[in-house]
Amino acid sequence: MRLRRLLLILGLLWPMSAGAADSLTFGHLNTAQLEAIFDYYDYTGMRGYLSIPEHQYPPLFFQYFPDDFATVADEKKRNELFIKILAPLTLRLNNEILDERRSIQLAAKNFETTGELTPEQEKFVEEKAAKYDIFTRFKGHRRYKYLFSELLRRVHVVLPSLLITAAALETNWGTSRIVKDGNSLYKTLVWHTDDGLKPIGETEDDTYRIKTYPNIYASMQEFAIKLNSHIGFEPLRNLRNEILRRRTPLLGSTLAANMVWNSPLYNYAGLFDYTLSYYELNTIDKSVLNSKMIERPLPPDLQKLTI
Repeated sequence: MRLRRLLLILGLLWPMSAGAADSLTFGHLNTAQLEAIFDYYDYTGMRGYLSIPEHQYPPLFFQYFPDDFATVADEKKRNELFIKILAPLTLRLNNEILDERRSIQLAAKNFETTGELTPEQEKFVEEKAAKYDIFTRFKGHRRYKYLFSELLRRVHVVLPSLLITAAALETNWGTSRIVKDGNSLYKTLVWHTDDGLKPIGETEDDTYRIKTYPNIYASMQEFAIKLNSHIGFEPLRNLRNEILRRRTPLLGSTLAANMVWNSPLYNYAGLFDYTLSYYELNTIDKSVLNSKMIERPLPPDLQKLTI
């Protein structure tokens, strides 16, 4: 019961499955259509985007920002829509991460009990180790004992407030060309390739590109892996795990200073903390998805936008 209460506090239990019947996914649309969908499901909340006191969000998943999003003149309105687009995606992502963690825990428990793994289990662990950039020269039993230990340290929640704040700063609240042209939320760079967006007005260096993605969720997924694997974010992971060990609330404002590695800007940590706090994004860290919020079928003109 203690674990369940902790997960509820952190917003990590969800009352829905990932099936299509319990969520709606949308392809290309414009801002007017986006707002019509939000209005239809009464997706408003305090300040226009915070779900208080219920801490529940509708599983509305958008593959792209509206094609005309950068033309929304009202900055307040645009920022509210930005948060409302990303909040359900961050909660969905953490559901998937926790599901992945449970699979690792089950394999680790089997290994602890029997002292060995099946070939299929070994393959599973090796794939996860590669995904989260874990390396060791150990062999046999020592190897998998180490890999399980590291995986359980790394594969854990990535707070919605961190994901949303980082995306807001990297894309100027969704108005940057990297979003429209590349579905990139975090300006991930790739080197010595012509694949991706060519930097404009940033540098004379022509050896890198800005990575593009099939949709914004893919960009978010990759960034979450970075936070859970890159050596630069090890202090963030250590603090996160210590807070969880103590069974105290895990909030983005507590971890914000550890995001400094994500940008070369001198004042990035302060800007990050200010943005997260000003928009009260810690609230989303405590939230869950609720499929009951979208039980009413969409009218035909909006239903056609689903995929």
